[in-house]
Amino acid sequence: MTYGDELLGTAAGQKLPSEPSDAPPKSEHAVTPFQRPGPEVLSRAIAVVFIGRNRNGVWVARDAEGKFGGLFWRKGAALRFAKANAGPAGCATVFPQARFELDLDNSGNPFLGRIGIVNRLLVRPARRLTAMIRKLAQARRPI
Repeated sequence: MTYGDELLGTAAGQKLPSEPSDAPPKSEHAVTPFQRPGPEVLSRAIAVVFIGRNRNGVWVARDAEGKFGGLFWRKGAALRFAKANAGPAGCATVFPQARFELDLDNSGNPFLGRIGIVNRLLVRPARRLTAMIRKLAQARRPI
């Protein structure tokens, strides 16, 4: 498990589902996906920025406090955006393995905010059609 997975999946001291537990399951509140490390790990003066990919494969940068966030074609652009918006103290970056969506106004590439719609309406059906045509072509080939 990486530190980013811990931030996205569990609170401090909470066991992962894969770990055996003798205690009955507790009804606990879900941890916010953008939880910053505690003050014993990282100073509150340093911004924490989560950088990862969303379901469309686009890079997402979002700070833990919800002050800024954006969508980007490249990882480097997301890192530059984080550094530019974090302030003079700089920022700590967390790269969670799980995909996540931007839940703020997009301050990055304005085109990428609409790419999800284009992907759902055009790209995915085109991929399905291509796969179906390939299967039909393979079924018609004599062996």
